[in-house]
Amino acid sequence: MSVPEDQQDPIYQGHRLRKRLRAARESAGLTHIDVAEALEWSPSKINRIETGKVGLTITDARVLLELYGITDSGQVREITDMARAARRPPWWAAYRSIAAAEFLRYLSYESSAIRIRNFESNLIPGLLQTEEYAKEVFGMPGGTVNVEALLELRLERQDRIVRANGPELFFVLDEAAIRRIVGSAQIMKNQYEKLLTLNEMENVTIKVAPFTAGLYRQFRSPYVLFQFPEEDEDLVAYLEKPDGQVLLSERSPFTGMDAKDPSDYLDDFWFVEKQVALDLTEEFLMRGLQ
Repeated sequence: MSVPEDQQDPIYQGHRLRKRLRAARESAGLTHIDVAEALEWSPSKINRIETGKVGLTITDARVLLELYGITDSGQVREITDMARAARRPPWWAAYRSIAAAEFLRYLSYESSAIRIRNFESNLIPGLLQTEEYAKEVFGMPGGTVNVEALLELRLERQDRIVRANGPELFFVLDEAAIRRIVGSAQIMKNQYEKLLTLNEMENVTIKVAPFTAGLYRQFRSPYVLFQFPEEDEDLVAYLEKPDGQVLLSERSPFTGMDAKDPSDYLDDFWFVEKQVALDLTEEFLMRGLQ
């Protein structure tokens, strides 16, 4: 499975580009200084390119590939396409002023993933919410003042991600997330109907971890896992913690109180999905409104 070109997020494409160029330089046995001397660039320019502090033109990408001995037309085209994609503005650029930097990174991963797994403990996941449910969540006392803009962002995310031929989406919801009345019984009924409709899509699976399951792995903490088209790409985990949002990759593990690796969260998700969660049914959902 691949991500259509119009869905490729420029931040993620820039990450892929830097990774490929760094690997090509190392494979050629060249240091930053070697490259700088050969091209009459400063060593700091090479470092800034590989760390993402500056962008890369298509011309400079071709120059680097030639120096690194990459002449295969397919590889050259693939890498220059990455450079071109990395220079486009992201679809979410208009929302920069209302979202935290960490969440913007989240959006870039979400837009580029081929497989997304999401566990939610207290609320319906944003990608599955009805407009009226989302409006209630954003309008909570003490919440954001940018309700309309955030609602627009959420709905656009849904249009881009939850679609036929989109990424594989797996959701496990604690029963608390579907029993909690948000807004009104009618809002919840509409929300349940949307969950059942989405669950019929070939690429969407929604399950519920019932109260009868008791305590299970990570039952208190929402998290999202992203997997990407490239086999060697890191698994990325997004965690919502009391002290803020955290993005973990397999090569840059979080070193705070939670020393878990993204693959640990994947194991936890699989355990809950296979051993704990139940299939989503209309009977199970509507039981809470009777």
